[in-house]
This record gives sequence, C-alpha cells and structure tokens, in this order.
Amino acid sequence: MMERFVFDDAAEMEEVPFRFRIYHKSELSQLYFPQCSTKTALQNLGRWIKKCTELEEALLAIGYDKNRKYYLRPEVELIVKFLGEP
Repeated sequence: MMERFVFDDAAEMEEVPFRFRIYHKSELSQLYFPQCSTKTALQNLGRWIKKCTELEEALLAIGYDKNRKYYLRPEVELIVKFLGEP
C-alpha cells in the first residue's frame, strides 16, 4: 500500500496510509491530482473514470450515481483497483 505524506510543520513529515472509506468527490480527486484546483481535479478524475470503460461499467453495476457528491467505500475500492492508489 502506498504511503502519503502530511506536512504539519516544515520540519515534521507524517506518513498517512490510504484508507478505504467514503470520500467526498473533491477530496478523492485532490488526492489523485494534488497540484490542480478542486474543479480541475474533479474533471480529471471524471475523465479517467470515463476513459476506463471497465471501471465505469463496474461502478454502474454497483449503483454509482455520478450526481452524488461523494464516493461510497465500494466505489473507492473499484477506483483504486483500476486506477491505483492516489
């Protein structure tokens, strides 16, 4: 499992493992695209999902609603399975 780093202080760096849980779409998008604005990150993740037809079909099969403001844990698991950890 990949580790992410959180900087609390310039001299202190904390490792935070990726957790499977409910994520607000903007939160998960920012994990995949940390250098982008929230809007751009959301658009980019949406494009990645759309381009990966297997992922899009798997999400629809478990009841994914593109208009919902968050990803459920099973949706996050599928996204990570197909796109890798952020």
